[in-house]
Amino acid sequence: MKRNGICLIRFGVCKVDLLFGEILAKRPSCVKAVRDVADFISSLKKDSYLRRIVDNGLDVLKENMFVGQRIEKKKFPKYYVQKYGINSLYKYNLDASNRLVYTLIADESGIAVVVLEVLGHKEYEKRFGYR
Repeated sequence: MKRNGICLIRFGVCKVDLLFGEILAKRPSCVKAVRDVADFISSLKKDSYLRRIVDNGLDVLKENMFVGQRIEKKKFPKYYVQKYGINSLYKYNLDASNRLVYTLIADESGIAVVVLEVLGHKEYEKRFGYR
């Protein structure tokens, strides 16, 4: 398939757009959150700044599960590996000081985004061992 002179390749059910071997965009089958995150988001006031940026981040992930920065396997915090048994990890910057950490899992409908944590910058640095 060509779009604006750029060749995009579609792979069967996944429908992943590729440009020179790079993944451009892919919609997940769904966006979920682990219980702690779902409870945290639900506890936020609907008109609060944090709730708005989290909701916006979730909307962005619904359109493109690869929008976040992929984290190298050797940099995975043990916390996530031990608690969730992950084999992929991404970070999405909600703003200058808040991060959304997520993984991708296969489900019956395709690939789902699972949000593992919403962290402030200092908490993020601590979780990833930067400080």
